[in-house]
Amino acid sequence: MSAEPTFLSAVSDFLDRHCLLDGVGCAVVGVSGGVDSMVCLDVLRRRGVDVVAAHVNYGLRPAADDDEALVRTWCDRQDPPLPLRVRTADPTAEAEAGASLQAVARRQRYRFFRAVAREVGADAVAVGHHRDDQAETLLLHLLRGAGPEGLSGMPPARPVHGAPELRLLRPLLSRRRSEIEAYAEAAGIPWCVDATNESTDYRRGWIRTQVLPLLEAEVEGATDAIARSADLMRAYVDETVAPALRQRFDAARISDAGPGLLLDLATLRAEPPVWRHRLLLEALRQTLPNAPQKKAVAEEIAALVDAQVGRRVDLAGGSVWRERPGLRFLPAAERPDPVPLTPLAPQTAVATPDGDLTLAVTPDRPPAVRTADPTVAVADADRIAGSLAVRSWTAGDRFRPLGLEGTMLVSDLLTDAKVAPHRRPAACVVVDDDGIAWVVGHRLAHRVRVQPSTQRYAVLRLDP
Repeated sequence: MSAEPTFLSAVSDFLDRHCLLDGVGCAVVGVSGGVDSMVCLDVLRRRGVDVVAAHVNYGLRPAADDDEALVRTWCDRQDPPLPLRVRTADPTAEAEAGASLQAVARRQRYRFFRAVAREVGADAVAVGHHRDDQAETLLLHLLRGAGPEGLSGMPPARPVHGAPELRLLRPLLSRRRSEIEAYAEAAGIPWCVDATNESTDYRRGWIRTQVLPLLEAEVEGATDAIARSADLMRAYVDETVAPALRQRFDAARISDAGPGLLLDLATLRAEPPVWRHRLLLEALRQTLPNAPQKKAVAEEIAALVDAQVGRRVDLAGGSVWRERPGLRFLPAAERPDPVPLTPLAPQTAVATPDGDLTLAVTPDRPPAVRTADPTVAVADADRIAGSLAVRSWTAGDRFRPLGLEGTMLVSDLLTDAKVAPHRRPAACVVVDDDGIAWVVGHRLAHRVRVQPSTQRYAVLRLDP
């Protein structure tokens, strides 16, 4: 029997067994020009899926433009021609910030796939990972000291990071590289060879070119056996670890109106270290997907459980804060932007993270000069030095709160007011030429207080 129908039948069985194409009418296929991605595109096209090819040209190799040309030509020659999206990217700039070139290129690639999928209304993103990749992945994770989930390798499908409405599919995960190449030759599918994939400068390349061939020479079928171990571990994780993790995570999660994700301290303390660390890594996965999923990171975050309120761990993409009820995982995108020094004039609103701030000056005494409403403050307009402005508070800001004898740091005021640590950077102060006149939403400065002699009143109001 020829390679084509046998290969297609085996892949179709895998697709059906794992329900990979259920609900998938359109899929974006990441196509580098290598044999696995070219075959992945062809297989899904033959299964009747509307495919859109997506190619990233990094320009890092002399043959990069040839790879793009091969993909373009093959897509154009299909009947009907296959739609193709191409993006030129440069991972070197981001890599200089500390991430590896490979990691940055991968982030850029999947960011592009997500964008194309949303543009064309696709249901999934498909990539060409195969059984040899699975064996390499298990060995890589083993060398890193991974737990059960890491040793289960790559799943046939999972949600796309940053786009949970999309599924990432691996249609060729059950097939060996040699089978894929044989099918491509029989079907007349061209492909390019990326020499860097065989480079021993990278650990995966070393495993691919040195370790697995040595194992195969000593143990027949070693690659299949390693991949089969990943399959078995995946089934174990899916049926035991994953449900237990979901149950524990739901019990630890606190539902509140704050940003990010909050895990309960008491629940975390009650868990054994192995589950406590796993809950913390799951919270990272959901909120800060670019942060390392490592034991050392979990231990650093776990140390916050018994740390002082306000301590935090900064990671790629955000921070983890120690708050009174729990640990808050806060993506950088949800941090409030600082407010620069902005003039505050009557009847003109200034936007702050907590709402719009306005000033009104009136000769009429307001009904309640000392209001219990924290969003309103009334000052003596003639005790204000110069003009008013609004800005974010900064470390070292100090003033004399109304009714106190001495001065106080704004940071201490926010702590005493039990403002959640992740909300403290959002606090603003109203200032004049002599310093702070009002810590917005908290305390007025004693020097601008209303007195019996006051003739004009400055009414400061925060509209949340």
